[in-house]
Amino acid sequence: MFTPEEQTALAAHAAALDLSANEYIRQTVADRALSWHREQDAFRAIAQRRGCTVEELLQRGSLTDDSL
Repeated sequence: MFTPEEQTALAAHAAALDLSANEYIRQTVADRALSWHREQDAFRAIAQRRGCTVEELLQRGSLTDDSL
């Protein structure tokens, strides 16, 4: 599943956080999934305010840093 280099890095970071490798992976995956979900919700809200779809909002040049 993970390369030896990835396994080493995961184990080292987990140990630095005083977590098992499995708990570290679980927390990291959950955090990324929740962040993605919040980002999608934010895009939907912005698109709704602008009267467009998320796809239209994300088209090149439609969303700039100051739009959020």
